[in-house]
Amino acid sequence: MKMRVLGIQMQDYVSKKSNQPVKGVSLYCAFKDPQVDGEAVDNVFISERLDCYRTLCHVKPGDRVNVEYGRRGFIVDAEILPPSPGPEKGK
Repeated sequence: MKMRVLGIQMQDYVSKKSNQPVKGVSLYCAFKDPQVDGEAVDNVFISERLDCYRTLCHVKPGDRVNVEYGRRGFIVDAEILPPSPGPEKGK
């Protein structure tokens, strides 16, 4: 799913529920949804356990990302997309 990053929050804490450390990055993103007039928004958590974590730590607001979900709805991969080509300047 292609999304536009609006904000980033690094996460590093111990879960009160499981008493296990949680480390990763939360991406606050906007994306197109046919059931929404305009854009929908969601929080996407990328765990440090995923291979894509190191890459996603360098994402900035305004970047576009592609998030891949597995058949059970969990994130299995994500990547930063190249900037979309804008209109040519000076024309």
